[in-house]
Amino acid sequence: MTNISKVKTDSKEYALYHNELAQFIGNLKNRNARYLINELLTETETIMIVKRFAAIIMLHRNFSPYRVSHTLSISLSTSQRLLENYDNGNYDKLLSCLKEKEVNGFIALIEDLILFQVSSRARARLLNRVL
Repeated sequence: MTNISKVKTDSKEYALYHNELAQFIGNLKNRNARYLINELLTETETIMIVKRFAAIIMLHRNFSPYRVSHTLSISLSTSQRLLENYDNGNYDKLLSCLKEKEVNGFIALIEDLILFQVSSRARARLLNRVL
């Protein structure tokens, strides 16, 4: 897990930084967004964001918290917390930005990941997709 400093940031100051960063990210072109992720985030932070994003999409597609937890190697309590946030509508704006085709492609990748554990055919399909 990533570590956050225990030194408190003034909430007005933090809100300003947060808004500026969100605006900056929103203005990035597709090609440049990759640089933001690759150069700014550590490997651990990237993995954390990818897992959280995958979990939200899986929950949106009615996967159980247990399946999400098992597939993504996250704790069941984290999966349940994300489900509670999902049920409260916390990810509605994020999910509305995604096209159904993108979600279906991502879910197909997740399903291959699930089957990867038990099926050699799924392993081959996943490797072909990644390569």
